[in-house]
Amino acid sequence: MTSDVLMEYKGYTARIHYSEEDGCYVGKIVGIQDIVVFDGETLEEIRKTFEEDVESYSQCCAEAGREPNKPAPEILIPVSSSLYAQLSKKAEYDGVPVHTLMETALQKFVAQHA
Repeated sequence: MTSDVLMEYKGYTARIHYSEEDGCYVGKIVGIQDIVVFDGETLEEIRKTFEEDVESYSQCCAEAGREPNKPAPEILIPVSSSLYAQLSKKAEYDGVPVHTLMETALQKFVAQHA
């Protein structure tokens, strides 16, 4: 089993995963709202495809007259389903998305422990 690999190019980060089923690497730019996915048979090939897709994405956005999404950091935090349910209820009660609730909690934690 191959672990995911992260690649960076021009401020964009891609998560690369080897698909046993397809026999190739599959990548996705993370931290943006638009969906940009790509694949390649080797790590070298998928790096080249990733870089080409970043350039193509920027060009397509320019042609459409809009700014490309700016990458935002993505942190994956595994939590139990019961904790996630509690977070979801609290976020719903507060009228905010779960990620906003978690960001606020992390900011408070850092401020208390700085």
